[in-house]
Parts: sequence; C-alpha cells; structure tokens
Amino acid sequence: MSTDGTPQSPERSPEHARGQAAWPAAALLDALSDAVAVVDATGTIVAVNRAWAMFTLDNGGDLVSTGVGVNYLQVCARSAEAGSRDAGQVARSLLAVLGGGSAEEAQEYACPSPAAGRWYQLRITPIAGPQPGALITHVDVTRAKHAEQAIAEQAARDPLTCLVNRTAFDERVDDTLRSRRDLGPGIDVGLVLVDLDGFGRFTGTYGRAAGDSALQTVAYRLNRVIRPKQTAGRRADHEFAVLAPRITSTELAVLADEIREALDRQHLVHGQWTDLGATVATYLARLSDTAAYALNRADEVLYRAQRDRRQALARR
Repeated sequence: MSTDGTPQSPERSPEHARGQAAWPAAALLDALSDAVAVVDATGTIVAVNRAWAMFTLDNGGDLVSTGVGVNYLQVCARSAEAGSRDAGQVARSLLAVLGGGSAEEAQEYACPSPAAGRWYQLRITPIAGPQPGALITHVDVTRAKHAEQAIAEQAARDPLTCLVNRTAFDERVDDTLRSRRDLGPGIDVGLVLVDLDGFGRFTGTYGRAAGDSALQTVAYRLNRVIRPKQTAGRRADHEFAVLAPRITSTELAVLADEIREALDRQHLVHGQWTDLGATVATYLARLSDTAAYALNRADEVLYRAQRDRRQALARR
C-alpha cells in the first residue's frame, strides 16, 4: 500500500516475468506427455521424464541402456548395429545440433516393438546457456501414420478388382529389384503377365457389367493361386500381373501353369457357363535388371505368346 492509500503492485523480477516459478525441473519434465531426454554437450543423457521411461519399456528396451548416464550417440550406434535404418541419421542429427550446425532436427521413424508397430516423430532442439546440450523428444504419431498409410493403400488399389494398380505394381517391382541383394544362387524375381483373350468380344456379347464381373472373378482366382509375399496387380483394362519376389525358374513355370489352369475355367454369365481364355507369359528378372527393363521384357514375352496363341487358334 502506498503512502496515499492506493494499492501498490508487487515488484516483478525478470525471472518472474518470464514465468520461471519455483517448480522442480524433474516435475516439469514429468508433466510432458511426450518422451523427453536431456543430453549434455557430449551427448550423455542427464535427465529423462516419466514418459521416456514408459517409451523405453513399451518398445522392449530398458532404462539401464537408455537412461541417465548413458551416451545417446552410443545408443544410436547399438541400434544401427542391430539393423535400425534410422539410427545413423539420428546420431548425425544430434551431432549437428550439439555442434551448432543446426537449429533443429526432426525425422519420422518406425519403432516396432514386441507388442506393436509404432511410429514416432523425433525432434532435437539445442539447449543454450552455461550447460549447453540438447532436448530430444519422441512424439507418438502412430495413429496419424496409420491413417496416412490407409489413404496411400486405397490410392494404390484398383477400385474394381481391389488388386494393386499399375503404378503400385510397377513400384513394387522396382522396390523388389533394388533390395534383392540377399537372394541366393538360382533365386530371382519372377514376373507373370496375363492378358484375357477376346475380352472385347466378351463385353460386346454380354455387356460391360458382365465384363466387370469377369474381371473380379479373375482377380479372385489370382489371389487364390499366388503364394504369400507374391503380389497380384491389374496393369490395364484386361491385363493382370503377378510379382514373385523370390522364385526359381522351375517354380515360376509351375506358378504360370497354375494361373493358366485357374483362368481357363469357365465363367458363369447370365446363367450359362462361358469360356474366357487367357494368355500367360513369364519373365525371370536377373541381377542386373532394372524394373523398366524387366517389365518391358515381360511385355515382349507376352506379345509373342499372344501371337503364337492366335496362330495356333487360326490353324484349328
């Protein structure tokens, strides 16, 4: 109260004006819902919050190897040795922040655990002052990632047959050929191309709705024939394909025969059984093949098979 009786505001120090109340640092960290660790200038963890401990345990880790006193760069090194594709980049990001070369680093990464597959957004921000270091935060973005993947999966599907569409199929061929270094001798990437014979005449006779039904039946039969890890796709109106990522030439021939047999069976249209044959061609991609080359070669094999089939039918 001033001498004239009017209320007097208490003095506000700079610390009070910045909101620095006397809360314990550990309590502030534990109030955060995201997993947080504080590291010093060498990358050694000096503090973690409760969410970090839960994050560690939920993902199959332990606090002895990821808690206070452990160097986070060493954690990254161990993860990289165990096969993590993201750990090396995390270590480089942390070094960039600690060295002053970056104001902030962020990356999204998969974190499969014994119980569930999770996704996190990692963010590293510098801590200035007399004890410099960095704040490492892991935000669980699994729900958003699953929604994103669901949208991408829907966009990759042919709406009529629910098989992967041409773009997605060709991308899978490319991904498979890029990652095939671990294939053993005699094991290659197989492609089976299928073209329905006389599909234009079929729809001209029975109508487009019957044609759509036949395409759905073809997709169903392909999915019944192919093995796990193999992919069936629709590459054009009446052209289908199967990707067999690990297969021998003998196994590829067997797969093609099974597909041919399945598609040669008659289709029930308007109460009557109708033939709708298919030309089936195979190509076994080699180590040096690119996706474009392999698919072009498969198209060439299919074209020759169609020509031979037409000539054989003409001679009957």
